[in-house]
Formats: sequence, structure tokens, C-alpha cells
Amino acid sequence: MITSQNLKTITDMRKNADELLTLAARKKEPIGILKNNKLKAYLIDAETLEALERFVEDYLDSKMVEERLIKAKKSDFIKSDEFLKNLDVK
Repeated sequence: MITSQNLKTITDMRKNADELLTLAARKKEPIGILKNNKLKAYLIDAETLEALERFVEDYLDSKMVEERLIKAKKSDFIKSDEFLKNLDVK
């Protein structure tokens, strides 16, 4: 959640980039970047971004599976023993 303590100006970012990167990594919270008193960007640590990317990918995958299951017909499926037989797995 963005609070006044998590808001920095673009000038702060230019002057103290290393400090802001350290702050974002330590707090694990986004830092809002203001330009002309308007929120223009968020700075987040790499770990949080990677977690967000995994979350979005998992969500999109689940929606794709859900959509395919809704559109599927019974003839689209085979029994597990038939599947294994086709793989030559015993």
C-alpha cells in the first residue's frame, strides 16, 4: 500500500537511486515515484516482480484450462489406462 512514507519524487530517484533500490528490497513494498506531484511509476524489488509474474502466469494458465474444459466434449477425453497403453507404460 502506498503511503506518504513510500512516495518519492523523480528528483529523489535521480539523486538516491541506490538508496531507493535498497529501501524497496528491504521493505518489500512498492515505492511510488512522483513527477510534478503526480504518481507516474512504482519501484518494486525484483523478488516481488518475479512473484507477480508467476502469479499472473498461473492465473492465465488456469483460465485457459477452465475455458478448454468448458468447451470440451466427452469425446475429447480418454481413460487413463488407454492413455498409459498408448505410452507403453505398465
